[in-house]
Formats: sequence, C-alpha cells, structure tokens
Amino acid sequence: MTFNIDVKPSSARASSLRPNWSRLMRLTMDTLRFCGPILFALAVWEGCSHLGLVSPILVPPPSAVFANILRLMHSDDGEMPVLLSHTLISFGRIFAGYGLAAVLCTGLGLLMGINRTIDAFFNPIITVLMPIPTLAWVPIVILWLGMSNATIIFVIFLAGMFPIIYNSAAGVRGISKKQLWAAEIMGATHHKIFFKVLLPGALPQIITGHILAVSNGWRALVGAEMLAGSGWGLGYMIFDARTFMDTETVYSGIVMIALLGLLIEKGLFSPLQHYTIERWGTVRAG
Repeated sequence: MTFNIDVKPSSARASSLRPNWSRLMRLTMDTLRFCGPILFALAVWEGCSHLGLVSPILVPPPSAVFANILRLMHSDDGEMPVLLSHTLISFGRIFAGYGLAAVLCTGLGLLMGINRTIDAFFNPIITVLMPIPTLAWVPIVILWLGMSNATIIFVIFLAGMFPIIYNSAAGVRGISKKQLWAAEIMGATHHKIFFKVLLPGALPQIITGHILAVSNGWRALVGAEMLAGSGWGLGYMIFDARTFMDTETVYSGIVMIALLGLLIEKGLFSPLQHYTIERWGTVRAG
C-alpha cells in the first residue's frame, strides 16, 4: 500500500512565522524609538543631580522619585495606599468630565458640520468662549457648585468640550462634496450617507479632538484640584506637598499624571485610532 503525502513543513512554518516575526520586530523598534529618548532624559537628569549641577532638594533625582512612589504605594495598616487613593480619585474625575464632554459635544460638533443653521448659531458662542483659559472658570464654578467634586468634573468638561466640538465639525466639513454626490447618485439614504460616508471620513479628526480633550482635561484637573480640591486627588497632593517642600512627592504626582496620560493614549486612543481608521478604510493598513 502506498501513501502519497505532500507535506512541506519547513516552508509552511516559515510562511506562518514570518508575519509574526516581522510584527514583533516592528513592535520592538517602535518601543525602542519611544522609550529611548525618555530613558536618555532620565539618565541625564540622574547624572546632573548626582554631579551637583542641580539641587537635589529642588530637583530630586529620578531614583529618589521612583523610590518615593513605591513608598507611597505601600500601606502597613491594611488601608488603601495614599498615592493609589489620590490617583483613583483623579482618574474618576477625568473619566466623568471627559465622558460628559464626549457624549454631549461629539454630537453637537457633527451637527454643526452637517447643518449650516446649527453651525451659524453655535459657532460665534464657541469662538468667543474657546480662548478663555479653563482655570479662569474655576472661581465662577466654585461659586455655582461649591468646593466639591462637581466643580472639578465641570471644569474638566469645559476643558474637553471645545476641542471635541471643533474637531468633530471640522472632520465633517473636510469631506469632499463629490463623495456625498456619488453616494446620493447611487441611491444611498441620509442614514447610510451619515454612517458610511460622513462618520468614517470624519473619524480621524474626531479621535484627534478626543485626544486633545483628555490632554486638556488633565491640565484642568491639576489646577482645579489645587484650587477646589476636597483633600484628595493628584493635584491636591502636589499642592499640599509643595507647602511642606516635599519635592519628591511633588514629582511623584507629576510622574503619575504622565503615566496615566500615557496609559490612556497608548491603551485606548492608539488602538482605537488604528482599528477605526483601518476598519473604515480611510488610510492603508501598514
């Protein structure tokens, strides 16, 4: 009895492993390109501190800052560590303020891009209010809502609303009229035109607006917690540590804000941007 089996293990295995290996190498190089400059800056900072070029009291070395972070993340009495408590409260405020802006302002921006009447009504208001620094609203909001979580959340909402509205509207306006005409000629309904043409075409700028909203929200959060904090939050922790000249804790709070911002950017927006843009075909996949 004869069996004819055509097996090519080496070539099949090589072809299946090649894309994964290529993806791994690309990921490694991207990580090195991102982390390399940061590690270099930290090394220079550490060296300057040890060589006495900067005051270790005013500018503590990174090693002392990270050691302080570990200390603040440790608790001996079974309660939640202090730094973790401040971080979770600030993160919750960011989530609430940005969430409100995302839900309410994305729709308004899209409507402004679609409808000229709505745009003519809201655009002058936004043009007047947008240049006002977010922190300038804090004293007024304190008078409205008091020294409370609601004040900080509302300030974060104000910080995020303008980039979301502006970029959402600009994304819709940037779509070529030829695309809309082609869809209408092919018999597409208004519903299909919105979900198949307008929304996919505007997505890159919509996501950009949301990234800017989160960045603005972090800056507003720190200032609002300093001015209206109720005893908790990274901004309050930084302000309180400055009072006692505890610069290691000041820098620890700054590092935590940077890490949380990086986590949101790389963990949420980068995958979302990669998936949605390639999903809708607005750019070519790499």
